[in-house]
Amino acid sequence: MAETWTVRRLRQWIKEFLTSRGVESPTVCADLLIGHVLTCDRMRLYMDVERVALPSELEQLRALVKRAGQHEPVQYLVGSWSFFGCELEVGPTTLIPRSATESLVTAAIERLRAVDVSVEGARRVRIADLCTGSGCIAIAIARTLLASRTGRRQLAWKLGDEVSASEEPPPSEIEVYATELVAAAAALAQRNVDSHTLGGVIHVEVGDLDGSFEQRGFEHSFDLIASNPPYISDAEWADVPKNVRDFEPASALRGGVDGLDFVRRIITSAPRWLKPCASLLVEISSSQGDAAMALARAAGFDDVEIIHDLEGHPRVLAARARG
Repeated sequence: MAETWTVRRLRQWIKEFLTSRGVESPTVCADLLIGHVLTCDRMRLYMDVERVALPSELEQLRALVKRAGQHEPVQYLVGSWSFFGCELEVGPTTLIPRSATESLVTAAIERLRAVDVSVEGARRVRIADLCTGSGCIAIAIARTLLASRTGRRQLAWKLGDEVSASEEPPPSEIEVYATELVAAAAALAQRNVDSHTLGGVIHVEVGDLDGSFEQRGFEHSFDLIASNPPYISDAEWADVPKNVRDFEPASALRGGVDGLDFVRRIITSAPRWLKPCASLLVEISSSQGDAAMALARAAGFDDVEIIHDLEGHPRVLAARARG
């Protein structure tokens, strides 16, 4: 007689298996894998614990659990991950979006909103996202700004109806240039942009950092440059967790001897592209704060500071171009 594998039993078995293999957060991993195969969310798993898995579902699940037991990231196994409220495709060509990077997005939105309300009505805002990877930073910033601006336009139109017969204000413009050196990663970022219907806002380009900006005539035209570049130093590489070191792309992680190869280039070139008083935000290692701030000051930036992530680690270099 065939064994009956309910959701309850599957969760317990997978949790115990992954725990024995030293996989982090085995309960979360179990729920994600089961939900992926059974095409239901985590809440449904808890509500339907007696659901019996089909033989085809069990076969698929066993294959995924085996890979998870070898420390392959569960995000790659299920093919998607949530970042700043955005569901994104992920894969081995790009880094998995992390909550630490949400601190950079929050800082970017705060600075861009300050720019937006400093003039009468919304205006064109131009943003660069260097080393875009999955496109998570560009998408999160654009979605949030567009939602905010839409709300303001709707309010203005409503008030206009009550006060006068004025026309609705023209839609505001947001441009994001997201660059990525790895073509396969750029293709994945483009799919994420398209899935969020942001193709008219975010321009994904294959290229090395700001390599295309000169021919576009972008000198001193950006309101913000943001980046989560490779920043792990050679000395720190050995301490990177196995699931990261063995599966996520080293080209998106390793930043040279001191980890600052890309950070240094971004900081040095940014004053050429930023408007006066515009912002630079760069994610860094928690050990690189002093060095990154020194680089920013040497490049002529003002208001140089380090922003901490949600776990309290120094995580984002923030600086303002001189006016």
